[in-house]
Amino acid sequence: MTRCARLILAGLLSSTAGPALLAEEPPAAPGLTELLDDCRTLQVSDRGKHFKDKTAKLGHLELSLSDGTAWPVVGKSGRVMGFYLEGAGGYRYTAAGPEDRASLGANLARVAKSLRVVDNGVMDRFSKVLVLFSEPVLPEVWDDASGDAPSNPATKGTGFADMLSGGLNSYPEFDFRTALARLNRQGRFVYVEFAGGLERVGYVYDEIVTGHERLFNFRKLVDYSVRFTETLSYQAIPGWTRDRKTWTTLTHADIAIETANNKSGSIASALTFSVHGEGTRAIALALLNNLDPDSASWDSEKNQLEVQRVVDADGNALPFAHRYGELLVEIPATPAAEVEVRMRVETAGEVFLDMNGRHADGYFIFDNTSWFPSPVSWGGERFSYSLKVKTKKPWRPVTSGKETALREDGDSFVAESSSDHASRHIAVLGGKYVTREETIDGLTVRVHAYASARKNVIENLPKLTAALVRFYTGILGAMPAEELDVVEIPEYGFGVSPSGIVLLTSEAYKAREDDVAQYLSRGINARLAHEVAHQWFGHKAWQRDLSEQWLGESFAEYFSGLAVGALAGNDKTVVGFNQMLAQWRADSNICAQVAPISMANSLGGERGGAERRCLLYSRGPLVLHMLRTSIGNERFFAATKKFLDAANTGPASTDDYAKAVSDVMQLDMGWYFDQWVRRSGNAVVDVEQHVDVASNGQYRLWGAVRQAPGDGFKKLLVPLVWENKGSTEARVVFADQPEKKFDFLVPTKPGSVKPDPFQNNLASYK
Repeated sequence: MTRCARLILAGLLSSTAGPALLAEEPPAAPGLTELLDDCRTLQVSDRGKHFKDKTAKLGHLELSLSDGTAWPVVGKSGRVMGFYLEGAGGYRYTAAGPEDRASLGANLARVAKSLRVVDNGVMDRFSKVLVLFSEPVLPEVWDDASGDAPSNPATKGTGFADMLSGGLNSYPEFDFRTALARLNRQGRFVYVEFAGGLERVGYVYDEIVTGHERLFNFRKLVDYSVRFTETLSYQAIPGWTRDRKTWTTLTHADIAIETANNKSGSIASALTFSVHGEGTRAIALALLNNLDPDSASWDSEKNQLEVQRVVDADGNALPFAHRYGELLVEIPATPAAEVEVRMRVETAGEVFLDMNGRHADGYFIFDNTSWFPSPVSWGGERFSYSLKVKTKKPWRPVTSGKETALREDGDSFVAESSSDHASRHIAVLGGKYVTREETIDGLTVRVHAYASARKNVIENLPKLTAALVRFYTGILGAMPAEELDVVEIPEYGFGVSPSGIVLLTSEAYKAREDDVAQYLSRGINARLAHEVAHQWFGHKAWQRDLSEQWLGESFAEYFSGLAVGALAGNDKTVVGFNQMLAQWRADSNICAQVAPISMANSLGGERGGAERRCLLYSRGPLVLHMLRTSIGNERFFAATKKFLDAANTGPASTDDYAKAVSDVMQLDMGWYFDQWVRRSGNAVVDVEQHVDVASNGQYRLWGAVRQAPGDGFKKLLVPLVWENKGSTEARVVFADQPEKKFDFLVPTKPGSVKPDPFQNNLASYK
């Protein structure tokens, strides 16, 4: 019975029945389609109010309005969804901690030079402000109850349309976040934009997905319809925890991929989710809209992936919306705090493309680009899976997981694989590959290359790969993947490591017969070692969010150095650990003072990419090297394995690694990671030393290790090293204070005493 029919029936009954029969059912709560539609017709209300001497605060942002007028912004239903303000005022944004202040200062200097850090934050004036919210915030500067007098409708703000257009251009997913907040009844999403000051600046407060605040400015590129944002600051919302929102974890995926021409085809995903939050009515999933290499717009019509239907476990259609690289699905309200939800998402399109978004002659790849639906949040995937891939001959499928079948089906190949291990990053490829398979020490290794690859390279790769796995397994425990496929990609100069797959670009396969040993040493071995290490640092433990990315990249890089160093013991042509260490030291000077390692992904501007790489791939490994040489190999490896075992193919954090190190050391080592991961800079150390004859015939080595007090001070283990009749002797000073005195008795007179002669510390010595 429709709502209209119920009303008619109630009217008929009212003439013959008592008052009790007049009761009407409450109106149904709005659904996904209705909520999204409400956001599409935002307009400024005629009912403005004048405000004077008002302040309001949200997170780390504070607004001060000296004099102005605010008008509510309403949706199609008339519900208030924000406000627009014109007048005289200013804002202040505060960076809470030293790592946030460091990245804010660096970013202002490169992309917002008219602004500067003042009192641990940034401030500017404004004449116009647009605020859009999923739930009302900042009522002090817009709500009727706070205003002084109504505005004249004739003076309604004329700049609203321009501000709204710009805001929805930069953050078009406002309607998705609003629908999520209202359907799930948890969290808030707020977009703010300031105009009329030294810089046009935006701010986002996101309790729905990220739990972070972001301050940014804008740049417009020629020939692009969108405004690009440049991050100025990215920091956690005060007091935010995961329990302040609903969340979804993908627990299992059965994915079937089929193409008849290796260019277009279908991807069907049967997905099982664990949904946290009673009453959840919507799930947000990452899913690409297109793979257009020539457009940054989500709604490009080139290389589109279309969602054909979404159904529940019983085959019933579920309402959905697909845009902004996201799939929003409405589900029946979950009846408990933890519920299993199953759905099937069927997609199709011309998305069988190479890494550059082109139809290639030799391969296609589905890698880390949201090619199947997965939760919109870092670490929201921890799933087992099965894959079935059908390609047109002669292209052979390559998949993550253990290959359980490879067969011919007419003019097609069909491959099947599966994994019971939790994963977060799986891949599928198809290509004109020549495949070599070997089982070494129980590990199946497949090398997939093109016919142009050198035979000797293909023959050597399985053995080299197995040797690397053997080295890592010996110190880190078993690799999560059961098999390893090494795949040639016809690109240049990089590697990628999905679960059970290592992708290497073609120059690694083109070595000449007469220089294969040298080429393998300088081309493939370090890169291959890095990508194989990601099977642990990226799959056995992966970073909980982007601020923790050093747990993947820095660890993979450092352990690859240890691995190639171990190989160098058997092959003098292999570039070993010392060469990599020298390169890290040379590179790290670029970024030592820029920002902490934890803020590598918050750096903007033209140099941001290079400095990010420096922090993650040079400084991060040096931080690990300093730790290893300070606590010793045995404890370093034990702590790292303990960290990986605790993560157990799941998300992890720097605090988790600090706990593992502390447990092994049996003392709190949290200071080490606060100092070297969450703060920037190297130590500048002055070592005063003296040698005197002691009364008992020994010698006294005494003096002090000094640093300037203040924010630049670093705790250090400073080794004092000298030669004595052909042997090396040392004493260690734990410089945990700006001035730390030392006094050692040594049996023989020290020669020339050198502080930290092997440069293991991130320090310079006077």
